[in-house]
Amino acid sequence: MARKKIKIPTLKELQKKYPTQYIASEVDESKTPWLPSRFLAFNKVLGGGIPFGKVLELFGEESSGKSLMAFDFAYCCQYLGGIVLWVDAEQSFTNSWAEINGLDLSKVVVYRETSIEKISDWIASMSLYWRSQLTNNEPILLVLDSMSALDTDANINSEMDNASADMGNRAKAIYKYFRIRNEMLYSLGITQLYINQLRKNLKAGMFENPDVTPGGKALAFYASLRIGMYGGKQITKKIKGKERKIGRVTSIRTIKNKVAPPGPTLKGSPLYNNPKYVDHIGFDRLHFLDEILIEEEIIEKSGGGTYSYKGKNICRGQEKFIQLLENDDDLRRKLIKKAGINTLGTTKKLLESLTENLYPVDGISEDDYEDTDDDE
Repeated sequence: MARKKIKIPTLKELQKKYPTQYIASEVDESKTPWLPSRFLAFNKVLGGGIPFGKVLELFGEESSGKSLMAFDFAYCCQYLGGIVLWVDAEQSFTNSWAEINGLDLSKVVVYRETSIEKISDWIASMSLYWRSQLTNNEPILLVLDSMSALDTDANINSEMDNASADMGNRAKAIYKYFRIRNEMLYSLGITQLYINQLRKNLKAGMFENPDVTPGGKALAFYASLRIGMYGGKQITKKIKGKERKIGRVTSIRTIKNKVAPPGPTLKGSPLYNNPKYVDHIGFDRLHFLDEILIEEEIIEKSGGGTYSYKGKNICRGQEKFIQLLENDDDLRRKLIKKAGINTLGTTKKLLESLTENLYPVDGISEDDYEDTDDDE
């Protein structure tokens, strides 16, 4: 009996059948935009910032700088011509504090809601709308503050003493959200920043991590980047004879990085949060830059504290070196470029150089990403 001849599909047919496939060598990753922060060392740790469409989980202790970091990314998003979608689940967003952090309120859309189901629908609708308006690859940043404030419709609508208010449903709903929305948000280039809290696991064993993040494991799984922030001692400054609190020292640790080699922990990052006594709110953008330049062997530092560049002494002492970088724009840009640190300037040039829309909305619909599984 003669064997039936197998029909070999053409590449064109395969591409039509599997539209998300691609040949890796045909993708120029140098044209993939990243949303940077103004904190240069943090950009280096992340690998350039947050790639458009990817997920960053920012978790940590209370007052460790999570919201200020989110505001910094929001500022950068707006600087690049983008829009910020801010889910205010904690109901802590205020216009005055956002403006102090440099935000243009006309480019921030705030949604106050705790229902995971309603937030999921809102994010899908707003992402499609704003991507249809921003057709030159401008960034769209989604900030959700915070995961610990989310709950399901069923739990919200139940009585306080109702046993049916199962907190396990919350973790399932968060997993469902990421499962049905992640591909859509990636396709639209929606940069996602989810703020989370740290909780103590009272059941942790001797060799287990006592710190956990609420909401189940879905966010940790879907996040390309997970960053832990840990608050330290207060920063004070003597003003008119009195010690005033102007900020605190924070440590930033990379827990997961799937887009770049893991970076070092940024121990002792100054975070300024009192606008009454300081000119700049947020992280010191040049802090740790001297250490990075020395590590990359771009700058040399002698035992006596003298900094040299290309064999020529340029200054002595860390404070003077940082001042030199602040004042000498040309030198600072050269050193940052040699260190391979992504900045707002380089990202802006990249976006201006792109000749095609990387995130077309044609053919994308919310209905394509509706959940069809019966999870009940």
